[in-house]
Amino acid sequence: MAHVSINISKIKYNAKVLQTIFQNKNMQFTPVIKCIAGDRMIVNSLKDLGITHVAESRLDNIVQIDDDDLSYTLIRTPSQQDIPMMIEKVDMSIQTELSTIYKINEVAESLGKKHKILLMVDWKDSREGVLTYDVLEYIKKIIHLKNIHFIGLAFNFMCFKSDAPTDDDIFMINRFVTAVEREIGYRLKIISGGNSSMLPQLLYNDLGKINELRIGETLFRGVDTTTNQTIAMLYQDAITIEAEILEIKPRINATTHESFLQAIVDIGYLDTKVDNIYPLDQYINILGASSDHLMLDLNGQGHYQVGDYINFSLNYEALSHSMYMKNLHKIYVEDSKIDTLLQNFDVKSPTMVNQY
Repeated sequence: MAHVSINISKIKYNAKVLQTIFQNKNMQFTPVIKCIAGDRMIVNSLKDLGITHVAESRLDNIVQIDDDDLSYTLIRTPSQQDIPMMIEKVDMSIQTELSTIYKINEVAESLGKKHKILLMVDWKDSREGVLTYDVLEYIKKIIHLKNIHFIGLAFNFMCFKSDAPTDDDIFMINRFVTAVEREIGYRLKIISGGNSSMLPQLLYNDLGKINELRIGETLFRGVDTTTNQTIAMLYQDAITIEAEILEIKPRINATTHESFLQAIVDIGYLDTKVDNIYPLDQYINILGASSDHLMLDLNGQGHYQVGDYINFSLNYEALSHSMYMKNLHKIYVEDSKIDTLLQNFDVKSPTMVNQY
């Protein structure tokens, strides 16, 4: 039976590497866990490292995790009807609309609570956020709301557009934040500078006033999201799909009229984004898929048998899709050798280039 294979040890190792790099840079590492669909085993593995604050986009996942030891940043604006639940379950959220912020203040007052917010600035991703020339006006209105604690600014890259953050972005963000702080008369507590796409800048540059990043894809996939290249110090196969071979038959290629050995495995479009999965066996090619099946060219490899499993790596979309599929079983793996590495962990952060 096809299943998602979740290597808890590899996830913990990736998290520990990132956590250590961030500590060496005096930065806050906030894992983004939206892609794991509220999986408690994975969340507990992060807690084992002392991580108690995470970012999530869906309130349903937070309710499912149901862990009072965790605090959350909600990174997607809630629907109006979900605002009461957000205030009850979440300490802090990223917001972009004044009308929504006013509503949060109103509901928080009725519940006798205060809610922290980060104001998202639309820097160059053009997905969500306040335009730079409106930020001060927003802040001046927000800081007078009694049940809102305005705590800082957030920025985003490569969620909608494919433009990666650059050295110039870091420089200009720092200038922008400095100007905002000068106008409002105090220093902002959190400058959340972006997502996994900001990691190359963190590794080799001084991010200045940016003191937090929200890291999801790199944590679970071990890649540089600006290039999709592997990061040598991280595992890329912490979460994979293993699919069972249901049939092996010789077939004829209708175009070349050459014979080939085809296998059918038990995953399809209902289970994952099949266009974004890749056999770990480099000799296997994906021919196509239907709702329930994936057809493979085994390239003449005769050692595969019905009942064997073929392992697939996943891009971020496929990983997320698979984790949210309730009918796709999850199998958890631990590796004693990796656990030993974690117990004797030591990682050196790359030398930082000072630009300021």
